[in-house]
Amino acid sequence: MRKRHILFIGLLAALLMALLSSFHAGTEGEAPAAQAAAVDSSACVYPKEYMHTHHMQVLEDWKNTAAHEGPDAVHETADGRKLQKNLSTCLACHGSNRYFCFSCHAYANAQPNCWNCHISPLETP
Repeated sequence: MRKRHILFIGLLAALLMALLSSFHAGTEGEAPAAQAAAVDSSACVYPKEYMHTHHMQVLEDWKNTAAHEGPDAVHETADGRKLQKNLSTCLACHGSNRYFCFSCHAYANAQPNCWNCHISPLETP
């Protein structure tokens, strides 16, 4: 009986070591993290005119890509900047105005569902 316990503990320890070593091997040589969005609204991911008419398509694409790729979902701008595809990238510049999204959406009578998952800038102190 005692031999079974020792064998079980030994197998459990070996499994744990194998899992830890495979986890550590997966973190070596990772790609550098995408840089945070520059806090300069003149340096948007696309030109201002494009974003006025296509921001919903861009956000929809980013949402779908980020859902599948997670932190590896990166957008490369025309000038070579690499930015993570997430709402925080947008809010790094546009989050300084708590009413940035809401004022235009109210004017257009649009009701986006972003805040179903994300915390609204109006709810943060």
